[in-house]
Amino acid sequence: MRLIEKLNNSKNVNASLKKGDEYMEKSMPREAVSEYLKSIMKENRNIKTYLGASRAYKELQQYDKAIKHLEKAKTIDTFDYEIYYELGLNHLLNTEFEAATKNFRKTIKLNPDFLSAQIQLAISHELMDEPEMAYKIYEKIIEEKPDFIIAHNHKAGLLMSLGNFEEAARIFFDILRIDDTYSRAYLGLGICFDKTEKYTQAVRFYKKYIAANPNNETTKSIASRVIDILSVVKERNDCPLYLAK
Repeated sequence: MRLIEKLNNSKNVNASLKKGDEYMEKSMPREAVSEYLKSIMKENRNIKTYLGASRAYKELQQYDKAIKHLEKAKTIDTFDYEIYYELGLNHLLNTEFEAATKNFRKTIKLNPDFLSAQIQLAISHELMDEPEMAYKIYEKIIEEKPDFIIAHNHKAGLLMSLGNFEEAARIFFDILRIDDTYSRAYLGLGICFDKTEKYTQAVRFYKKYIAANPNNETTKSIASRVIDILSVVKERNDCPLYLAK
């Protein structure tokens, strides 16, 4: 009888876990939480269930609850890098940057090839106002994975935040040499040329971004900026003092 009960319980746990995963795929985290908690009540040693629950809570922006479930998962398996990665993400989202860096470093120690953890570690350092550390991490990733566009993009974004638009623009051009369909590079170039008052080039790359992303929210603000730039350029061209320069 005990064996039959265990088998039935295992089936129920797996069914709740599966339902939870299905709800997450449908972007229904609240319903997913309910299923994951049912699974935990039936079997409290299943790491996948705790990970699932933490991801659902993360989607609901209930980061403390996500962290609580991940800490429980850590007591079951101290060598699962996904647990530490999810802990890092939740601490980062909860503006607990030191805890985030600690968990991302542990993730990388357990899985040195996990690039997402390296990127998140760099982002954590940026948010801690440690741009030099972040820059070194991006440089290291690019040195080892020169075609990893995300690292190039974050490095360029860091340089933009520091006001180094010329160097950032060079990196965005590097990205386009890797993949000329990466539209974020067009946006980055548009911003860099806009900030350095090279308006003709700014409009050129803004338009490329708009053409590649006609329907997203960013495009609306970029299209508005293009209109403003064209208005400024027209005023300059119509101004006798400007023409005399």
